[in-house]
Amino acid sequence: MDRHKILRIVILLIFIILLSRAAYLQVVRGNYYYELSEGNRISVRPINAPRGRIYDRRGEIIVSNRLAYNLYLMQNEIPPEKTTEEILTELSNLSSLTKSRLLSNFHSAEVNTAAEPILLARHLSKEDVVIIAENKDILSGLVVKESSLRDYIYPEQLVHTTGYIGEINEEELISFTEAGYNYRGGDFVGKTGLEKEYEFYLKGKRGAEQVEVNSRGEKIKTIGIKKPEPGNDLILNIDFSLQSAVEKLVEKKYQKLRNLAEENEERAMPTGISALVMDIDSGGIISSVSLPDYNLNLFARGISSSDYHKLINNPLKPLINRNTMTAVPPGSIFKLVTGTAAMEELGVRANTSFYDSNGTFYIPGWSRPFRNWNPIGEGKMDFVKAIARSNNIVFYELGYELYKEYGGEMLTEYAEKYGLGSKTGIDLPAEKKGLVPDEEWKQKHLNQSWYPGDSVNLSIGQGSLLTTPVQIVSLISAIAADGLAYKPQIVKKIKNSEGEVIKSFKPQINIDLRDEIDSRVFEALKQGMYDVVNKNYGTASRHFNDFPLSVAGKTGTAQTGGANHAWFGGFAPYEDPQIAVVVFIENGGSSAYSVPIAREIMELYFGFKNRNNLQDKLYYYQRKIINQND
Repeated sequence: MDRHKILRIVILLIFIILLSRAAYLQVVRGNYYYELSEGNRISVRPINAPRGRIYDRRGEIIVSNRLAYNLYLMQNEIPPEKTTEEILTELSNLSSLTKSRLLSNFHSAEVNTAAEPILLARHLSKEDVVIIAENKDILSGLVVKESSLRDYIYPEQLVHTTGYIGEINEEELISFTEAGYNYRGGDFVGKTGLEKEYEFYLKGKRGAEQVEVNSRGEKIKTIGIKKPEPGNDLILNIDFSLQSAVEKLVEKKYQKLRNLAEENEERAMPTGISALVMDIDSGGIISSVSLPDYNLNLFARGISSSDYHKLINNPLKPLINRNTMTAVPPGSIFKLVTGTAAMEELGVRANTSFYDSNGTFYIPGWSRPFRNWNPIGEGKMDFVKAIARSNNIVFYELGYELYKEYGGEMLTEYAEKYGLGSKTGIDLPAEKKGLVPDEEWKQKHLNQSWYPGDSVNLSIGQGSLLTTPVQIVSLISAIAADGLAYKPQIVKKIKNSEGEVIKSFKPQINIDLRDEIDSRVFEALKQGMYDVVNKNYGTASRHFNDFPLSVAGKTGTAQTGGANHAWFGGFAPYEDPQIAVVVFIENGGSSAYSVPIAREIMELYFGFKNRNNLQDKLYYYQRKIINQND
């Protein structure tokens, strides 16, 4: 073959290659390069929307936003003579931003056109903002836009209720998109607490600026602007002044109990504590405390992996909201449920007599003793005094009688009437429903039948029974209000950025036993709870000496196989119930430690510190009127 023929073949091959490449660029990639060429003239830059703020019931800002700056890459604003990698390399050489981080964010971005912004970095330092502005001639395609940084004004208060935000993950992005919401990779969304529960209200709608740019990516003029829409604001039922005082009190008591346990190995070491104050007339949560907690501002910029691992590996579990996410036996507080069932189904009355001869109860035919907390027999007592003394023997007998008459069903049924074993519906994510065990559950999970001993154990709030503090505050509220309890509610209303109310949460009935249970039952239960606090033989009486208003309550010490959990649930005033209060100390040892905390919480609520009796009563009625008008 001569050289001319070879040359012709080579030229032909080159022509075929060029023709194929041209066809690929025009046909296969034509739309992409058309959009790119168009993008060289028109660019759409993002305008971020601030997240909605959170206020307490009096209008005090609890969570807001601070000005921040995000860095975006506009691919269609990079001049032809430069590449993206060259731009990012120059940026990393000039600023504190690392090349690896910039490239990682660039390559992980999902964009459909070259005109879409790519988020390279959020919350730039002031120094980096200045550097980028001063070097914009060599950093083409980089745009700094104003953004908002979540500002937890009180980062160590109301922590579990507020919750925190974090970068959206793939599962959330898919879920939110399928639900019809407009989210992108890199967006920050609520991860816990109210931030998560009300994400779609708090999240604003981003805007955009349409600009004309020249071939070097320089802005010529603004063509149009779509204004961002700020997120909606939450107004809470929380009274933040009370919340702050209660948190300070609970923190002090918690640390004191832990310090005493360190000094005396025979004392239980508390691993957590929580307290709730609920408005009986509406279900509004006025104060909610759970310790230990953490600093919310750790999450505002995006928490480091080392800080996050410290939190999740902490044995005290500071990320857990113990009011809603911890389910444990309630101990003797459950005697209020047993008492209800006994009065309704067994004909027990307030003056029905019982006798505790030696502090021990035996199921007929069983050799195992069931013991009272007081090892000495307490003699004759009526039903009301049995509540005040929290006498186990009386309630063992009632639990056994209910078993003989109805098997294991009736006690379980009454527990469920009071909402135990079900979520309360409080407006927080990850609420646990607890557990009210029955024969079906025991057969399924333990492959065992229900025995009389199960009912006897359940009658005093032991066994496999699991409840949360928010369920217990609902139970206390229902008894205080003669069988009526409202759904616990943290957010009172939602307003848009113009201050208009777009959603208001009216009280919603959760428990209504008024037509099911005789009013005499609630009278007897409340009288017993009153005697718990006010009679000298009551289990909580020594902690409420000289309290300006009459209070009713019930103690609970729940056995766990290790350190006992300590409970107290009460309401005040006795004659005209306004608030329900629950204090729970995880592994706290004894209810003797939870009762004084509850007293001081009530003192804070009613304003009884350093006031005389007349001032106390005036303050109470003024506060009641204010709360009714809120």
